[in-house]
Amino acid sequence: MRLALIGDIHLFRLKVHPRRLLGKRLLGQSNLWLNRRFRFNHDVLDPLIQRVAQIGPDLVLLTGDVTTTSLEDEFSDIVNYLQPLARQAPMVIVPGNHDRYTFRSARKKRVETLLSGLMPRQFPYHRQLADRWHLLGIDSAKPQLMLSRGAVGPRQLVRVRRFLKTLTPQDGVVVLCHYPAQTPPGTPRSWAHDLADARLLRQMLEECPAQVVFLHGHIHRPWHWQKSNGHGKHLTCINAGAPCLTNSHYPLGQGFWEIHLPPTPSEPLGLIHHVPTLDGHYGTPAARRRAHRRLELEPRWQTRRVL
Repeated sequence: MRLALIGDIHLFRLKVHPRRLLGKRLLGQSNLWLNRRFRFNHDVLDPLIQRVAQIGPDLVLLTGDVTTTSLEDEFSDIVNYLQPLARQAPMVIVPGNHDRYTFRSARKKRVETLLSGLMPRQFPYHRQLADRWHLLGIDSAKPQLMLSRGAVGPRQLVRVRRFLKTLTPQDGVVVLCHYPAQTPPGTPRSWAHDLADARLLRQMLEECPAQVVFLHGHIHRPWHWQKSNGHGKHLTCINAGAPCLTNSHYPLGQGFWEIHLPPTPSEPLGLIHHVPTLDGHYGTPAARRRAHRRLELEPRWQTRRVL
C-alpha cells in the first residue's frame, strides 16, 4: 500500500479585517508580515500536489497546520488546493495548532466544519488500511493564549491505549499526529512548543506489540529515524516537514514523503523523500532567488530512497 505524507502547509492571507485581529491572531499576523511570508512560498504547492497525484497514492495523509491563523478564507483556500487530489485518492487530515489558533476558532469548531470530508469527525480515528495495517489518527491541537503547546488529553489517551492493546505482533499501525511524540537525539526542544503528554503517548507506542510508524509535523524539518524496542520491533518516526518552507537547502520547499507499507508489517518499510529542485540544484543562493522570482515553477524532482 502506498501512502503520501504532506506536512505543514501554513496557507495564509495577508489582508485581514481589523476586527479579526484580536487576541493571539494579532501576534500571528504580525509574525506573518515580519517573518513567515518571506519564508513560505506557496507557489510551490500546485507542483507538489501534481507530483503527489503522479505517484498514485492509495491514501494521502496531512499532519495539520494547513492554515496559519485559522481564518475562514485560509481554510477555503486550502480546500480549493486539495480537492482535486482528494477526488483522486482518500485523504485524512489531523488538526495542527495553527488550525485551532484561537479559542474562538476552537469554540466554533471551524477546522472540523470547513475541512468536513477531509478531517475525521471524531478522534482518535481508526481506519483499516490493509489486512494487517491500521491507521490511528490523533487530535493533539489545543488553543493557547500565547504558547504553541499541544495535548492529546486524558480521554483520548485512554481510547488510544485501549486500541493499541488490541493489536498483535503480526499487526502494524500508522499513527498520524501533528506533534511529535519523540524527536531524534540532539534535536533542540522548547517546552512551549512541545506536546504536553508526549511521555505518556510515547510509552503507549513503545509498549504496543505491533510495528508502529509514527507520522507527524510541527517541527519544520523533514527527518526519519527508528528506535529499537527489542525483539526485532521498531518505532519508526517520520517528520513530514513543511512543503512550502524555503531556505538555502530547500529553495523550492521540503517536498513530501512516499511510504510503502509491506504486506507483512515486520518487513522493512519503503520510504522515499520527494524534493523539488530548480535546475537540479538544492541550495545555491542564485537558485533560491530564481525560485522566488518565478511564478510558473517547473521543478525537477529529486527522490531519495531511505528504506
